Amino acid sequence: MDYMIINGFNTSTLPGCVVTDFGEVSGAKPRGEVASLHGVNGSYRILDGSYESYERTFKFYIKKLIDISVIVDKFQPNDNILEFSYHPDSVFYANFLTSTYKPDGNHAWELSIKLTMQPFRYQKNVNPEVFTAPGTITNPGTVYSEPIIELEGDGDVSITVGNKTMYLTLKNKATIDCRQGKQNIYNATGSIQNTLRKRGSFLEIPTGRTGITYSGNVRKLTIRPNWRYKI
Repeated sequence: MDYMIINGFNTSTLPGCVVTDFGEVSGAKPRGEVASLHGVNGSYRILDGSYESYERTFKFYIKKLIDISVIVDKFQPNDNILEFSYHPDSVFYANFLTSTYKPDGNHAWELSIKLTMQPFRYQKNVNPEVFTAPGTITNPGTVYSEPIIELEGDGDVSITVGNKTMYLTLKNKATIDCRQGKQNIYNATGSIQNTLRKRGSFLEIPTGRTGITYSGNVRKLTIRPNWRYKI
């Protein structure tokens, strides 16, 4: 029986509820502009390193009318965390657009949910990687990762992942959230304190094997990598 987990709620807990259509899946599409250049055959696309979202419609077979509102109420406007029965080891992120329903025979209903899907599939239940000395990390995904990095230490420090370096002033601990749209530095109490970052861009983990180095009084470095795939 096909199901969806919506922000922790499993639709299979509703009697007779089945996902009948998971919609059309689109692979991550690079975002860029197409330019026509003098003397160049065809067109030239300038990529900015980001990827497009896409719309996707899901359909549910539901026996009880009241269960339609149960499912719709589980969605929040943005940043929904979704799991699908056909991909049990993966997580997806989406924003809610619309919902519609209609009769399906005499004793059931068809619910349609339209979402804006974020472009990647994320690996579920990835263990954090802990460093007490410089080392390497391997990204098994098919696109660069935007990790969450926790640094424990004091004073002026730096962290380098691949060819990007960030410089910070630590007061016991700082957490660097490198995810696009969520990029912030958090202090030891969990409050946003972006002034801890002195210079340098937010970090990414390229695909394959990458070096991790740091300087200064760093006792421990923990990386929650957020491995992801283009499809």
